[in-house]
Amino acid sequence: MTTRAQRRQAARHPEGAIDRAKPVVFGLIVVGVLAAGAVLAFGDFLNRPSAAAGAIDVQSSMAGFTPSEIRVQAGATVTFDWWTQDAAVHLENGVHTMIAPELGLNEALPAESRRPVTWQVPNRPGTYDVYCDSCCGGVDSPTMHGKIVIEAA
Repeated sequence: MTTRAQRRQAARHPEGAIDRAKPVVFGLIVVGVLAAGAVLAFGDFLNRPSAAAGAIDVQSSMAGFTPSEIRVQAGATVTFDWWTQDAAVHLENGVHTMIAPELGLNEALPAESRRPVTWQVPNRPGTYDVYCDSCCGGVDSPTMHGKIVIEAA
C-alpha cells in the first residue's frame, strides 16, 4: 500500500510513472513491428485462396508449381483448384499454362486468378512431366516443371 505522502510525491514527480510505462510501450512497439514483418513475409499464405472440397490445390508461380508432384489414380476424374497470384506483366500473354502432352492436359490460367480444372486421368500409370510453356522460360525452364504421378487403381 502506498501512503498519502508517496502518492503526492508521485504526482509531483511523474517520471516514476513514465519510467514504469517505458517497458510496456517498448513491448507494444516490438509486437507491432514483428506483426507487420510477419504479414509482409507470409502475406501470400494468409491471403491464399482456399481449395474447393475434394480438389487438389495447385499453385503456379514464377518459381514453378506447388506442389511439384501431383499424385492421382489412373482412370479417376480429378479437379485441380488452380491459382496464381502472379501479375500479368510478368507472364507472356498474361497467363500461366499447365501442359502435359502425353496426358492430353493443356490449360491456361489468367494472371491473378483461380479456376477449377476437371481432368479425366488416363489409365496409364507412370510419371509424367507437366510444364508452363507461356512464360518463365517455357518448356526449357528448369523451374516451371512438375510431375504428375499416375498410380494404378
